[in-house]
Amino acid sequence: MDHEKINRLRDYLEEYNLDALIVRNPENVLYVSGYWPITGWSLAIVNRDGELSLIVPKSELEYVDNSIKDIKVLPGESLVDVWQPYKLIKEKLREIDLGEKPRIGVEMSFETMATNNVVGELNYASLPSFNLFKEVWNAELIDATDILYELRKVKTEKEIEKMKIANEIAAKGLEAGREKLKEDMTEAELASIIEHVIHSEGIGYKGVKRARGFAFVMSGVNGSKAYYPYNISSDKKIKRGETILIELNVYADGYWTDITRTWCIGSPKQMYQDIRDILIAAQEEVYRNFKEGMSAKEVDALARNFIRNTKYAKLFPHRLGHGIGVRIHEPPALHPASVEKMKVNVTHTVEPGMYGKDFGIRYEDVVKDQKKGVEVLTKIDKDL
Repeated sequence: MDHEKINRLRDYLEEYNLDALIVRNPENVLYVSGYWPITGWSLAIVNRDGELSLIVPKSELEYVDNSIKDIKVLPGESLVDVWQPYKLIKEKLREIDLGEKPRIGVEMSFETMATNNVVGELNYASLPSFNLFKEVWNAELIDATDILYELRKVKTEKEIEKMKIANEIAAKGLEAGREKLKEDMTEAELASIIEHVIHSEGIGYKGVKRARGFAFVMSGVNGSKAYYPYNISSDKKIKRGETILIELNVYADGYWTDITRTWCIGSPKQMYQDIRDILIAAQEEVYRNFKEGMSAKEVDALARNFIRNTKYAKLFPHRLGHGIGVRIHEPPALHPASVEKMKVNVTHTVEPGMYGKDFGIRYEDVVKDQKKGVEVLTKIDKDL
């Protein structure tokens, strides 16, 4: 169990006058307890004394940290009765004493969530769960969404170690992809090589039980759209001399990394090399000059002001980065309009990019903020 995190949760419950925090969204159960739900029918409850209770399906017990003392088990479905999760959850909730008419923080406003590791179905907290809490304890429910996001921004040492492992697994995939890259390979083929290695070598690496990569390869003209809110690999064949932008999202036991690298088969155009050098230098401006207490827009400006003084300034159309942890995209937003304050142990991306009519070039690292400067968690070279 992550005692550093439990202590922070207890402090927040006291600060906001809450008797308990109850979470059901898999990413928040993972954040609170260190256990990453599989089917999504688990709950984590932390009371004001910092005591943690888990409600877990029997089938998932092997994934729960055995240092957690209060684990309440949901039986599986039998051939006698159809499984009724809310009935079973209610029985387990009644075993937990939160006092009379408690004030309970819940995930009332989460409308974006990390993908479920089962991939295909995502179970999450909504009215049926909230109504259960009201019925069992006659509780007053308080929206704890902003509290959870604020807590999640600053990582504990255990969380940072998990994110480093995710970056190491991602590196294995990228190195395999570069080694096997060849002309006329399709974007989808290169993506599948990267994803295969992450899945096959990531599981078991440093004790990781679940690892998966999602690689998106955009070559040549397809890279011109790589700043869209989504990226897609296609059946386009990769040609010599064009840019090959790889956006890679990887999880290791629920903690994510988000990396971008750009390659070229053969000698790149001088313009591509120049842009690559500018983007990496812009990242270094952030890495050297970051200071605790800066606003997110000031961090964005460190890179943006450097790029603004180059002839390619108009080709950088998006924010510098975003927070990352138990989800790929979470606060803070490193954007020219963001006034969020940066703190030590906030983890986020730094991803300046430039895009023309027939190319896209971006370099993206995950970093951990320090009092001065950052620690770069992404240990993958940036050769073009």
